[in-house]
Amino acid sequence: MLAARIEKQHAGLLRKHLLEEGVLDRERKIVERKGFVEIPLVNLLSQVKKIKGFEIVEQRNAEYYKPRVSFEKIKQALRPELGEREIGYLKGGWEIVGEILILELPRELENKRQIIGKKFLEFFPRIKTVLNREEITDEFRKPVVEIIAGSKTETIHRENYCLFKLDPTKVMFSAGNMGERKRMATISNANEVVVDMFAGIGQFSIPIAKHSKPKRVFSIEKNPVAFEYLKESIKLNKLRNVEPIFGDCREVAPKNVADRVIMGYFFSQEKFLPTAVNALKEKGVIHYHDIAMKKEIQSRAEEVRTALRELECEANLMEKRVVKSYAPMRWHAVFDFEVKKI
Repeated sequence: MLAARIEKQHAGLLRKHLLEEGVLDRERKIVERKGFVEIPLVNLLSQVKKIKGFEIVEQRNAEYYKPRVSFEKIKQALRPELGEREIGYLKGGWEIVGEILILELPRELENKRQIIGKKFLEFFPRIKTVLNREEITDEFRKPVVEIIAGSKTETIHRENYCLFKLDPTKVMFSAGNMGERKRMATISNANEVVVDMFAGIGQFSIPIAKHSKPKRVFSIEKNPVAFEYLKESIKLNKLRNVEPIFGDCREVAPKNVADRVIMGYFFSQEKFLPTAVNALKEKGVIHYHDIAMKKEIQSRAEEVRTALRELECEANLMEKRVVKSYAPMRWHAVFDFEVKKI
């Protein structure tokens, strides 16, 4: 088992670098030995060798974190209080946002939700509240949730060295989109201006501003509750390159300023394409989020390209990504288009 060995004073920066490279072994603990720190690595030598400034050693007497709680273990603990049929309704997993754990329980368990919520609190000591999320509604993306254990709902979520203040009973934040947020964190650069058309609480704006450090990020949000949390999260992260803008992006988005536009919204999002194009300089990148069946993702990308051409733009599909499952047979996808105005 490999580890990166480095002097203690440089360990924090190295850990961050190894995490970004995807070679940090999260199952083993970081240990200190005689003034040096050993940071565990997964066995990806081709990637490790690209990183310099430390010694790669064979780690002995490795220390492991306790195994993660499994859904099967929780179901087993619930058997004395739920019947076998009810246990069978328990499927899927959970999301953790700050100190809040979010479930999506079926209606068949409506009368047992509090029992299930309390059991999750027993397994997760740092969790203060358990929610059952039923759906996301309307253009403000407001979650419909029920508190099934605990009471505190406002929290601070820490992710990728960013802080997000929010209340999951009032605003949407999907832990399942973490991979896309991490990708977007390093996609920009110091020479760019970014327009985030549907900023929410800053789930894309803040990682980009903090890690890529573009000249300016215009973060637009029309949900007043989400907008207040966006401003608080900007302060928490001590960011000076983010300008929050309240209102409908079609009315308040700046024009002809952006090198990169983020369209992180997928409800009739095609009607916002003219706004995205208008926000761009003569050329730039549009990150277009969509929901589609997996077999339709390529055709959906072609439809967006056609729509951009109708707006008098050349459009080159640079990348298409599947972020996660959104609903049965439907997937959250992202299309990265390089766009040039004709």
